Amino acid sequence: EEDAKEEEEEEKEQEQHEEEEDDDDDDEDDELKWEGEKGHRAFRVFLSAEPSDTIPIGILQRSIKLTNEPPSGIKANMVRALGHFSNEPWENSQKPTEYKAVVFAMCFFHAVVVERKKFGPQGWNRVYPFNAGDLTTCVEVFFNYEDRQKVPWDDLRYVFGEIMYGGHITDDWDRVLCMAYLQNSIHAGVTDDLELCPGLVVPQFNNYQECKECIENTVPAESPLIYGLHANAEIGFRTLQANMLFQ
Repeated sequence: EEDAKEEEEEEKEQEQHEEEEDDDDDDEDDELKWEGEKGHRAFRVFLSAEPSDTIPIGILQRSIKLTNEPPSGIKANMVRALGHFSNEPWENSQKPTEYKAVVFAMCFFHAVVVERKKFGPQGWNRVYPFNAGDLTTCVEVFFNYEDRQKVPWDDLRYVFGEIMYGGHITDDWDRVLCMAYLQNSIHAGVTDDLELCPGLVVPQFNNYQECKECIENTVPAESPLIYGLHANAEIGFRTLQANMLFQ
């Protein structure tokens, strides 16, 4: 019994000593002071962007794993694309009507070019790393051009299709396809209820939230027709999905 009491006292002294050391460390650095509730001493966080062989399997199985997967489908990609702009990005625009329409049309265009890769060679002849930076830069370019009396739509299409998005494209036919999308969506008629795809027109909205609601409520159900493809184009894509599911 005496040995047990001595062990308990030693453990308490050790815990008090560790707490005092932690307090001393907090006092040494004013930038790291934390007045809220502290985490448990046994808590651990593992951050990794690639597979690791050093973390034991048992820990991985008991851990909570968080991943950020890209959205799937036109609607989800359009919502994510719109999220790259701040609320009311057209507030300081000299042509707010055109600005709103271009933002919506470019979100659709970005979602289409990103999602086409799931169709394999029917979508793009090669895989291209289109990213959100291409989209936001295109909208910034439009903002810089809008101080002119007339919006230079031909110049904008060239910059968007041949430089920004076209800078990734290495296949000539893919470049033609990219420009065909832009010729259908970026022109003077974009403010006149332009139909971007069957069942989707460029809507009229007043604020950022209404734009997001328009995407949620007006974008048609996922279909190859949205991409300008035949309805049978998704057979290979769905077959691949089924095979991956059952493997």
